[in-house]
Amino acid sequence: MAQICLLDGSRLLAAVCLLLTGLSAAHNASAFYNSSSAMGTNTNEIMEDDASAPFIDLMKMALPFREARPLTKGEVQYDRNGWPRSISPGGQAGTRILNKLPAGTIPRGYYSVLYEGEGKLEYGNDASLVEHTPGKDVILIDPGQDNQLSATLYIKATNPANYLRNIRILPQGGICASNPFQRVANASQCGANDYWPFEQYSSKIIFNPDYLRYMRDFRVIRFMNMSGITRNPVYAWEDRASIDQATWGGAEGIRGAPMEVMVELANRLHADPWFSLPHAASDDFVRRFADYVRIHVDPSLKIYVEYTNEAWNGIFNQHAYMLQQGQRQGLDSDPERASWKYYSRRSVEIFNIWEQAFGGKERLVRVLAGFIGNKEMSKTILAYNGAYRYADAFAIAPYVYGDYNALRHARSVGEVFGIMTDSRYPHSLPNELNAVQQQADIAKSFGVDLIAYEGGQHLVDNQTKSNDQYPNNLFYQANRSPQMGVIYQRLLQGWKQAGGKLFVHYTTPRIYQKYGSFGAKEYITQPDSQAPKQNAILAFSRSNPCWWAGCSGNALVRHTKPAMTLEAMKAQSEPLDATAPQHDSIYNGPPPFPMGNRPPETSVASASPAAAPPPPRILVSMRGSGEQYVMGNNAIIRPAHSGNVWQGAPGYQLRNVAHGRVDGSRDLAALWQASWDFRNLYLRVGVEDDVFGHGSSIPWENDAIEIYLDADGSFNSQYDGRNDFHFIFDGGSDKVAVGRNTPPLNTIPMNHRVVRVAGGYVLEVTLPWQALHVQARPGMRFGLDVHVDDNDGGNTRDGKLAWRATTDDVWRNPSLMGRVILGE
Repeated sequence: MAQICLLDGSRLLAAVCLLLTGLSAAHNASAFYNSSSAMGTNTNEIMEDDASAPFIDLMKMALPFREARPLTKGEVQYDRNGWPRSISPGGQAGTRILNKLPAGTIPRGYYSVLYEGEGKLEYGNDASLVEHTPGKDVILIDPGQDNQLSATLYIKATNPANYLRNIRILPQGGICASNPFQRVANASQCGANDYWPFEQYSSKIIFNPDYLRYMRDFRVIRFMNMSGITRNPVYAWEDRASIDQATWGGAEGIRGAPMEVMVELANRLHADPWFSLPHAASDDFVRRFADYVRIHVDPSLKIYVEYTNEAWNGIFNQHAYMLQQGQRQGLDSDPERASWKYYSRRSVEIFNIWEQAFGGKERLVRVLAGFIGNKEMSKTILAYNGAYRYADAFAIAPYVYGDYNALRHARSVGEVFGIMTDSRYPHSLPNELNAVQQQADIAKSFGVDLIAYEGGQHLVDNQTKSNDQYPNNLFYQANRSPQMGVIYQRLLQGWKQAGGKLFVHYTTPRIYQKYGSFGAKEYITQPDSQAPKQNAILAFSRSNPCWWAGCSGNALVRHTKPAMTLEAMKAQSEPLDATAPQHDSIYNGPPPFPMGNRPPETSVASASPAAAPPPPRILVSMRGSGEQYVMGNNAIIRPAHSGNVWQGAPGYQLRNVAHGRVDGSRDLAALWQASWDFRNLYLRVGVEDDVFGHGSSIPWENDAIEIYLDADGSFNSQYDGRNDFHFIFDGGSDKVAVGRNTPPLNTIPMNHRVVRVAGGYVLEVTLPWQALHVQARPGMRFGLDVHVDDNDGGNTRDGKLAWRATTDDVWRNPSLMGRVILGE
């Protein structure tokens, strides 16, 4: 019997144990399904609704307890790995371990819940307790009538001296150690001493056999999503994901698998790993990451190295970071070109660190990436300071959909495919392949390979608010249609003919929903007969084995670099096609605008929709530098200036009538500003109001300012009693009230003042982060909304302006707040 690997809380010991006791099948010939494959795949984000179900321990995909309000209630203290070490009386720590997964994603049946410590566990939704013994519960997970799997776990009580921790949720059965790709029910299905039960060997098995079986067809695994780098401002090596964490799931900026786990997956599948480094990572972080990979990745594998993900895309805060760094370093007078140049420069710096760690570049595929529709971007990134000389590949994302506006008017699956293939539409199949050809020519001129970091169909409407809203169901039908397989065959064949090489599909199995239908399957165990995209990918891979030099082996074949100067490249640069978008929304969120900023909007109460409202007269002195947005629709809050906290602060105008009536901007107009430091959040709201009304004893029925905060950015649909706040400031005095769902006022030591001026009033508020129960950091996102009540005389208000909400329901639903981000 092989040695059992027990994790004792030590990150280093856990990592060593993980790797030294890996499955004996890691180098078995059956694992080399991908040796001649020209295809790769992107992983998914680690979440409780990930239908690829990569890990055998369901707890590793669960929502962190601290994020799971309202499942988590009361005062909860956590240890460094996220386990609740104490819970206040009447409180509980809860988590979602499964969320609306299709039945069959994981087996229906009994699961062992193993744990250390003393306390009380309860289960909900499709999970129910069957048997309890100290240190172990047996639960039944059985999909309900909705044919979906949802399950919750609650820690109802815990002993602070020996708190509940190291919870593992494991299925019955196991694997034969010689075949990690197949579940078995018991030892009778394996040879002698070959059976590894999940319950006993989970720390060695790690991966769901169904997941391994799916992944073994791909030559390259891009770990961008699994690593959790999107919108993740991690800088220091000590802040990386740890094996010891209670869960590797959660929100953006928090979730992410440890590098040890990603390396182990690549080794077991004999697949080349593609690592994307966080945008703010220090040189020390990059160097240590490279050192670990050099030591632990199978030496017969190539390593793809990329700096961040889609640094050009305005929906991500890494784009804001590129803009900031590029302008701070004065790399170009145009902010966008400055961001491209910073991305190029930092990429080369990272390549150099990896080459130093590896003692050369023989195993490294150094990847620069850009937007398929922007040739100027590609040339700038490759040319800047001769970056192409230090790179091996240029990566783009060929996505086919046609045109968003046309798709919104489609009424049948046939019309959808017509739009996807009609050359009149910019992102139709023929036009996308034409863009691939242009990018292939650019890559060839620089002596680098053209590869696809992502690609496939892109039927998604970011204006929809629910999974069932039109045209989402039509998109799901199209993705299930055999015709989608034909689209994929033509895309992949056209990619090869245009000169493209490695194609990394987006993505592994995932649920079809309003955020897109990107999964090759809808869930990991879905039959291939129901997955036309998966069938097309496998058919192409098998009929088009590696066609370029260096594809199937571990030796890289590099091109001779052209002797081209930056000046010569500038002379060849073409102006951007005015009809081509500079940004394309690949993930969920509203489509970004140039530089990630929203366009000027018209007043909702203006008589003419095209006419801009007159500027508020009393607010001229505090208008700042104008509205600034990143990641599509997230307002930036700049750091406070040491001499004047409002200096340089953007001003955001209230434009939505959330209640009643507002008769134009002369009746009511307002804007808000904010800044921050590590102690406080500073807010200022200026109101222009033609009539002062103060005739009601109810605060929001008078002229008043309402400020809403979701300080931890959880965006739940109910107030959590801890981090969600609603304040009402009287427009004619220093009186302040709180909403019914807000913690008591005496727990919030705020400083504020209201100053009446000619034609209106101004509110200034200082809120300590400590009072909001959060710790501020650059890149932190949270919820905020500002409303202004207007009483033109009488006992009730006449109207209400809001910054983000369109209805007067934020007082009971924090998810309706706007999104803001703390800038650097």
